[in-house]
Amino acid sequence: MRNRSQLVRRVVAVVGGLGLAAGAVGVAGALQANASTTGQNTVAAQPVVAKKITIASNATSAKVWAKVTLSGKTTGIKANSVVQVQRLEGTKWVNFPATTKVTSKATYAVKVASGRVGANKFRVVASGAISPVVTVNLVK
Repeated sequence: MRNRSQLVRRVVAVVGGLGLAAGAVGVAGALQANASTTGQNTVAAQPVVAKKITIASNATSAKVWAKVTLSGKTTGIKANSVVQVQRLEGTKWVNFPATTKVTSKATYAVKVASGRVGANKFRVVASGAISPVVTVNLVK
């Protein structure tokens, strides 16, 4: 009888040991998974800066074909990104034949000239950012 009780104790010990070992593997796996996501190879999250672009005109009124300068500042837009001027034609914004690039100081300036008499509404777009609208009234 004594041998049987020893056998039962050993079986219980082995089964218990296997349970502990399985739990340890689970913990070790979790620690390893955590280490792989927080190890030295990870990159710290960079704050997301909203892309913005402003616009100003050096004239609110000008003669047709006179050069008017549109300028502004950018935020979150890389230097050398293209700034495209657009003009409202009816209900659609159409690319105007004038572009420039963002400077290293996050600014831009571009000259426009138009023969369209009346209110010309302009805006600029760069890297997905859209400026407010500026109106230049052109007269003959």
